[in-house]
Amino acid sequence: MEYKTRTKINIYKSNVRSVLLYGSETWKTNTKCESRLRGFEGRCLRRILQIRWEQRVTNAEIAQRTGINNINDEVKRRRWKWLGHVFRMQKKRHPYAALKWNPSGKREAGRPRETWRRTMEREMAELGKTWHELKYLAQDRSGWQKLVCAYAPQGAGRD
Repeated sequence: MEYKTRTKINIYKSNVRSVLLYGSETWKTNTKCESRLRGFEGRCLRRILQIRWEQRVTNAEIAQRTGINNINDEVKRRRWKWLGHVFRMQKKRHPYAALKWNPSGKREAGRPRETWRRTMEREMAELGKTWHELKYLAQDRSGWQKLVCAYAPQGAGRD
């Protein structure tokens, strides 16, 4: 029995992608991680659409056919939504305290320099915002949602 392409895409979104992105709010990302995520999703969608490598179909065209947005934008969007949630927490909660915590000393040799906080600071620099400005913006949920949607849109076809 052969399933329709739309059914396969819905199963991919509900089962595969949701498991793949579980906990992505707390990921620190770099170009290697983003490339691997894009590659995995591309392989899955090409297999669903039965597109072979010699057919030369662009990622943008695949996104348009499937209606699935860029996975890296989704990770970024989830991370920013989580940041707004943490900013609205009470100060005694652990995630809020962890956001403020800055460990002393140097990292051990071989440890990655990129942290979640540094990832967020890099993205904040792209927006031209500071921690204090974002904390103030996060108190207004609708304003925060607009900021998140403007920075990491949900539309398909971006790559």
